[in-house]
Amino acid sequence: MKRIAFIMMLAVVVLTAGSRVISARTDAQTGIDLLQLLPDGNIVAVIDIQRMTASSLWATLGTQPKVKSALDKMQSDISEIGVSLSDIQTVALVFAGKDLSGATVAVTGGFDQTSLLNHLRSNQKIKLTSEKYKNYDVYKVETATPPPSGDAAKAAVPAPQRKPDDTSFFFYDSKTAVVGSAASVRASVDTKSGARPSVAQNAKLAEALAQNASAVIRFAINMTPAMANGLSSSQLPIPDFSSVNLIFGAIDVASGVDVNAILRNDTADHAKSVAERLNGLLMMVKGYLTSVSNPKMSAVSEALKSVSIVGNDIDVKITASLPQEFFVQVLK
Repeated sequence: MKRIAFIMMLAVVVLTAGSRVISARTDAQTGIDLLQLLPDGNIVAVIDIQRMTASSLWATLGTQPKVKSALDKMQSDISEIGVSLSDIQTVALVFAGKDLSGATVAVTGGFDQTSLLNHLRSNQKIKLTSEKYKNYDVYKVETATPPPSGDAAKAAVPAPQRKPDDTSFFFYDSKTAVVGSAASVRASVDTKSGARPSVAQNAKLAEALAQNASAVIRFAINMTPAMANGLSSSQLPIPDFSSVNLIFGAIDVASGVDVNAILRNDTADHAKSVAERLNGLLMMVKGYLTSVSNPKMSAVSEALKSVSIVGNDIDVKITASLPQEFFVQVLK
């Protein structure tokens, strides 16, 4: 997770330094364009950053001490180059593996490449190098190790010791950048040249994303046997997800959060079984929370009343509507 946070932060930096010009293209079209830059994978998501940060929920959460502290910390880390998260338009991410590691991130917004690179080069905590790959300048970031103190400082060599960090990025055009590992960034360049397929060419994932084209956050997961095995548990009555071959859905953010997800199974019987087991697990959690004397748990218990799990042919549909008050209560 630390590596993902770093990639996301660098993506923020790349797309918010300098110019504040935002593309006038529709959000759905922007998402499609970004997906064409990302190599194929198993997990994909598209996030409309502008709509998310403009929501009343975001404004409310920004007044909560815990959330405000986290946001202030992030802003402080990147404030030296005048970065604001709200300047980004759209972010698309793809994960090639079974979990949330090794993300390739494509971002669109407005930036001045020369200004950004000068700022990064002037940052003493960062070493920036570059190499040519198929006519693109691919930049690699290495983070510097903090200087030693005390007795260790006396034995330290004059030049700062740097710890390699396999995080790279390149500018596709004046409004678009791709961030990830060196391998995934090169894969993105290969995708644009047609040397390898993009996630936009993955019909299964692309069609799933298209079901929620106007959502603030939309996602699709191509379930693999390894993923299904990773969700199994001997401690909880979790369904056997080996019958699920696709999960997709959306998260909309306004004054609250509305969630909808589809778990697509291989047969209707398997979908019915998954829905029954999930409903049983939901009832168990509700029962536990009602027995706990804790205001935050009571808020969670109340919010779970909005959760609906329904089987329909080969699909299991899960919906939930979480009001603004829920987040205020649990984040106190």
